[in-house]
Amino acid sequence: MTATLLHILIALHTLIAALSTGCLFYLYFAAFRRKHPAEDRLLAFALLWPLANILLMAANGMACPLQNAAQTLSDTPGVWVRDIYLVPESWLALVPWTYPAFFCLGAVLVFRRAQPTSKSAPPPRRA
Repeated sequence: MTATLLHILIALHTLIAALSTGCLFYLYFAAFRRKHPAEDRLLAFALLWPLANILLMAANGMACPLQNAAQTLSDTPGVWVRDIYLVPESWLALVPWTYPAFFCLGAVLVFRRAQPTSKSAPPPRRA
């Protein structure tokens, strides 16, 4: 039963990781296309989802809480357990430190390159 729960957790975490990675890619795409978060709901989500992930990891000592759950389910507390499919283990060790950096850079690019909303102030009148 625990092995099944562990595989369900790994599959769920793999989907969450794919969504998180997709959000990062979309941040850079939106910055390139000069999209504005107020006008693009997907961009707003792509900004909020990674921020929530980063805050959750920070609250857990820069470790993913699902890693703790995987350790509990495999009865190996304190020992790293594979909790995402298809990603090399050496890359997974870098995620807690690279993910926030890529997110911050993407968010800065979005806000620096975003076009003003179409509802901005009208141009000044000529006298």
